[in-house]
Amino acid sequence: MLQILTILMSVFLLNACSTMPSGPSVLVLPGIGKNFDQFHNDDLTCRQLSHTQITTSRQQPDSKEDAQQDYDISYIQCMYGKGHRIPVPEELMYNSRLEWFPPPPDMLAPPQAAGPEPSLNSLPAKAAKARK
Repeated sequence: MLQILTILMSVFLLNACSTMPSGPSVLVLPGIGKNFDQFHNDDLTCRQLSHTQITTSRQQPDSKEDAQQDYDISYIQCMYGKGHRIPVPEELMYNSRLEWFPPPPDMLAPPQAAGPEPSLNSLPAKAAKARK
């Protein structure tokens, strides 16, 4: 009896550690030109896909946080693929304006490369005849 109780307790404890997410923990906004019905249908499809990918994965997540992260990544990819918007925190955005520093005053500009010589095939017919 004690052995059965020990086995049951260990099964319940292991099961409690790896609970599956009930939904995404990320914000997704409808895509431009998408109405609420399209967004709702895509949301349901992506939730189902994410849940299926988590449950059928060969490698089970180690913790609830890992399972949630895997679920969220799958959900974001699905929703983005369907044309919806995913807000990104500002610290993850790339700076679109790059700083430009001029070269030192004693450094000359690199020489401009000359274009390739035109071939006979690229010259107009009159110029090609004149060359011969």
